Amino acid sequence: MKDKSYTEIICRKFCKYYKEGKEELLCRGYEILRDNLTAHELEMLAGSLKSGDEIKNRIPPKNNEMTELVCRRCDFFIDGCDFAENRSGPPCGGYILISKIISRRFC
Repeated sequence: MKDKSYTEIICRKFCKYYKEGKEELLCRGYEILRDNLTAHELEMLAGSLKSGDEIKNRIPPKNNEMTELVCRRCDFFIDGCDFAENRSGPPCGGYILISKIISRRFC
C-alpha cells in the first residue's frame, strides 16, 4: 500500500502513469525510494529538481544498471513496460526520481 507522502512526491509529481484511486499499485522505483529515504529526505531531493511536469514525459539516457535494478524487478514489468522493453515511452516516476537523484549526486 502506498504512503500518501511518497505518492505525492513520486507519483503525482513525476509519473506519467499515475492514476488516482490506484494506491495499491506501486512500482519498484517507489519501493526503493520508500525503503531508503524518509519522506522529508525525498521531498528535499525532489524539490531541488526541475518540476515534475517538465521531466515526467522525457526519456532519460539508457542506463542498463538502472533498468536491471529498477525495471526488471518491478511488478509492472510482467505485463510489459514500454520503457524497459524498447524505450518507446517514459519510465515510471520512481525510475525518473532515482535517475535524477543519482545524476545530481554523482555527476
